[in-house]
Amino acid sequence: MCTFIAVILIALCGSGTEVRTLTRNGAVVDRMPVLVAGAATGNEVGPVGPGRDFGWQPQGTFPNTVFTDISFADDSVGYASAELGVVYRTTNSGHTWSRIMNLGFPYYWYGVHALSREQALVTGFNDTAGTGIYDWTFDRGASWDSIVTLDTANWFSRVRFCDSLNGIIVAGWNGGIWRTDNRGRNPGDWTYVQVDPSRAWFEGNFTFRPDFHCYLTGISFCCSPDAGQNWSVRHSADPVFDGGTSFPDTLHGWTGGGQISSPVSGWVHRTTDAGATWSDRLIETPAPVRSLLFLDDTFGFAAGGNVYSGTGFIYSTTSGGDSWNLDISTGSEMKGIDWQRASPDSIDVWCAGFNSSFTGCIYRTRIGFGASNVQQERRAGPLPAVSVSPDPARGWLDVALAAGSKSDFRLLDASGRVRRRGSLYGKTRLNLAGLDAGWYLLEAGRGRARPVVVVH
Repeated sequence: MCTFIAVILIALCGSGTEVRTLTRNGAVVDRMPVLVAGAATGNEVGPVGPGRDFGWQPQGTFPNTVFTDISFADDSVGYASAELGVVYRTTNSGHTWSRIMNLGFPYYWYGVHALSREQALVTGFNDTAGTGIYDWTFDRGASWDSIVTLDTANWFSRVRFCDSLNGIIVAGWNGGIWRTDNRGRNPGDWTYVQVDPSRAWFEGNFTFRPDFHCYLTGISFCCSPDAGQNWSVRHSADPVFDGGTSFPDTLHGWTGGGQISSPVSGWVHRTTDAGATWSDRLIETPAPVRSLLFLDDTFGFAAGGNVYSGTGFIYSTTSGGDSWNLDISTGSEMKGIDWQRASPDSIDVWCAGFNSSFTGCIYRTRIGFGASNVQQERRAGPLPAVSVSPDPARGWLDVALAAGSKSDFRLLDASGRVRRRGSLYGKTRLNLAGLDAGWYLLEAGRGRARPVVVVH
């Protein structure tokens, strides 16, 4: 029996800090530079300069693969979706990838979200039927449920969950979404919402925050404060249109966009008042900006490109977009971007796309960035103190919050169905008449739950 023993070495290099994994005899089996957000590597000049380079590393090439989106459950396990019914998975932070689905025509996956290492959802369309479809795996892609046709008239694009229950699938070409507050495994768990009354399209990535705020953009900029139930609709930030958006908090946000007709170009705009007003174009790129990722009100990335002109890029900013650095010219149209925390002091970021030969690419960088810096950390805010009585409950249940606190609530049965919902303020009595005996989950706040037993 051979035992592999490795150590992690933090090395100070001329270009910054590097994490090295070594065997017992000192052989380096993996290395990843750690670059500190805000540390300059040169002088910034104008809106785009050589100021900061976050050291993106290619994670492989994938022939005949048109990557459309990428999502990580944690710093190890991630999934990437692609056209022609293809899904890849990594279990080692993106160093290697395995193809776990390969359906072929007429299936196209344009969104993926990893809810856990085991559980992932892909969304897209059947190109022959013209329908919006999705598929689940609950065992890391070893098997998949039957493909579900949810929308008989509209294609699907991206999908995101803000917690284990609340998810949104974008039906972008119809200006609508499908939303679930019940995990979304079955078709009956989803409800269609017409976001833009004009049915104008959405494009690029979108933001679905743990506080239930959601932001979509395209022809219109749309914001929901309540997990997609209600929306405000405004003109796009750019006079032409937008594509992709990122909000690390509820005030600061950025939209991308661009056009592939002459002149081929891209752009980014910024808001500091929740989308009420927008800046002029902060940067003009040689191709559309298709995905944005901001981790706080200053630090972020803009990725995009145009497969028809062989242009692709990842830009970074540490000034909220006042100045930008071209981190890497990929020559590929970059589509999906995601991040996860690698340690208390660093994060990993991944970006996926494809080139004119329809060869897929994935890039990764590790950045020194402490948890206190990240406003878009993947956890909900503080939960009001909640007490319940009696427990077990019979006929009614008193729910009490701390003095002056208020919160929405949901009561779910063991299958995840919502049986009661409403608002709590101070002490509230819930009527349990008609509920079967058994275990229930009481959620008070952003997806947090506590068990309740109902008896007869």
